[in-house]
Amino acid sequence: MAQQGVERLPADTPLEQILSVLDRDGGLVITKLISQETIDKIAEELKPHEQPDQVWKGNFFPEATKRICGSVGKSQTYAKEFFLNPLYQEICNRLLTLTKKSRCGDGYRTLVCKPIGNASTSFDIGPGAEAQQLHRDDGVHHITHPTKPTQINMLCAWTRTTAENGATVVVPGSHKWADQKENQPPPEKAVPVCLEPGDALIFDGAIFHGGGANVTQSERRKVFGAFMTQGNHRSEENIFLQLPPEVAKDYPIEVLEVYGYKPTGSGLGWVDYSEPLDAVLGRGVSGPGSLDFFQVGVTA
Repeated sequence: MAQQGVERLPADTPLEQILSVLDRDGGLVITKLISQETIDKIAEELKPHEQPDQVWKGNFFPEATKRICGSVGKSQTYAKEFFLNPLYQEICNRLLTLTKKSRCGDGYRTLVCKPIGNASTSFDIGPGAEAQQLHRDDGVHHITHPTKPTQINMLCAWTRTTAENGATVVVPGSHKWADQKENQPPPEKAVPVCLEPGDALIFDGAIFHGGGANVTQSERRKVFGAFMTQGNHRSEENIFLQLPPEVAKDYPIEVLEVYGYKPTGSGLGWVDYSEPLDAVLGRGVSGPGSLDFFQVGVTA
């Protein structure tokens, strides 16, 4: 399946057909999922939060890159019209909802765990950006492959995305690969997913993918991102409401690290792609993009 393209389906395609393609290939494009009116409104609401190009620590993110993290908190239209798109949420509910019978006293209760938002980031890749490393998004949750989907993500074109301006590349079928080293795909096996504004790439978090190189002189590749994961990927107690930043600032770092203000070895738990202790509390490692993804806690 190395050179297979990504299938493209209209938004009114029956759900079962969409799920079948996702299971087979690990990703597909839904055409014209988001209207131009919605795109324009999101762009207007996000404009005050745009940042200059940044040099990121490590080599996971290319230079000439702008990102707006936590976009659902910066644009209500992003939250309501994009992240909560009915088709996307229906796909997530079907693939990520966990149902389990649990013993309680003399009987059983059926417990349902719905998926939750994992991240909401807009991406803006400028001219000269190199290709991103191929990776699996579900790696942040330390998933062992192969497995059923634990994360379903969506990238919607804000601007036209092409192979030349850095369209996301994917390796169809790689979501079913095991974790052995020989299964790490060479870049030539990845195919670009070209999108018109409003088209959306929906994909399993286990598929190998990455941002493409932007070899143009002046075009910027912009997409909106929505990321959902299984609802059990969180603590039982809502720690960040119980120990919010205004309270946490007076606690010792050792307590804050245990209570989630420190990322895992995969980078899970970042804030604006930075170390939470610095980004939120002004303590710890400082600087833009201070979190070196997939290097945190790595030992030789």
